[in-house]
Amino acid sequence: MGSRKLIKQSTHDAASESHNVPPNKQFSRTLVVGKFSPFHRGHRFLLDSAQAACEQLVIVSYSRPEFAGCTAELRQQWLTQAYPQAQVLVVDAQAALAYDLIMPDNAADDASQRLFCAQLLERAGLLPIDAIFTSEDYGAGFAQFLSEYSQHSVAHVLLDKERRQFPVSGTAQRANPNAKQLEENVFNAMQCQRIALLGAESSGKTTLSQWLSQALNSPWVAEFGRTHWLDCQGELSSDDLLHIARTQVAHENQAVTEALHQGKSWVICDTSPLTTYIYHQLMFPNLPMPNELAALAERPYHQLFFSLADFPLVQDGTRQAEAFRQQQQKRYQAEFQQRQLQPWILQGSELERQQRLLTVMTPSYEKQPV
Repeated sequence: MGSRKLIKQSTHDAASESHNVPPNKQFSRTLVVGKFSPFHRGHRFLLDSAQAACEQLVIVSYSRPEFAGCTAELRQQWLTQAYPQAQVLVVDAQAALAYDLIMPDNAADDASQRLFCAQLLERAGLLPIDAIFTSEDYGAGFAQFLSEYSQHSVAHVLLDKERRQFPVSGTAQRANPNAKQLEENVFNAMQCQRIALLGAESSGKTTLSQWLSQALNSPWVAEFGRTHWLDCQGELSSDDLLHIARTQVAHENQAVTEALHQGKSWVICDTSPLTTYIYHQLMFPNLPMPNELAALAERPYHQLFFSLADFPLVQDGTRQAEAFRQQQQKRYQAEFQQRQLQPWILQGSELERQQRLLTVMTPSYEKQPV
């Protein structure tokens, strides 16, 4: 298609004053910013158009909160594979801290989003930018802001605002992924769900998560905190808890990679970084919560299950007292409410909890008599 003609028709702001532009390109460096959650055909059109018009394409992706099935690790893979010559910068709340930045929430105002993105580009060494390609009106104000911030003229190129060429949205694809609107690797990743079981000490979540992984023939991610606690002989520091959360996420990411390679539909996780966050609150109430641990605790899951501590504590020599277990349970419930999470509740006998798991995970499952 005639990309140069299309760009000239669609540019709303002042023409770019980019420098050192190759003779067959309109811009030296163009920028596309988005959630890419997930990466779909509309994004492909926008990125292809931007790449055709410049010498160097810069892609920035961030989202807070993130969405299950569209984690930063997956978005980095999708965008890098699709545009290997582009500068791809995907950050989550944790990664933003490496740039000494606090990522704004998706609902934050335009001023906060513009400043965050401009500072991120600057600290990543990706300024100046000659043009911003979008399919939304926000690009005009952002281009003006970036022009003033970088003291370099930035054009805004608006394409397919009415979504006539590609009537697709990320929200719709998260709710109901469509193979016709997504790249094959993106569609496959969207079919693989991460399931996390949470609960206080001695609430059966490890036994249940192992059982569920076997029942579904799916990878299981063990609780690294337990292993590290034993290695440290029960003496943990604030830094240890941050290490636990980082490692738990790394193990999850590896399990997802393996599940996708094997064509599995689920990854079953025994705990999440939210557990480590709660341990830090209870173990170190007088220490500030590490920003990175707080960011890791935001990690999204397709399904959350909460196993109640509604049976006597099983003391194996490593558990804390019953009062601590109940304190943990109350803290979980408070965090669920604050974060607007609605986990499925597991209670009663082990068989009742197993049946609840299968009923949720496989709706066609028929309960057996208890």
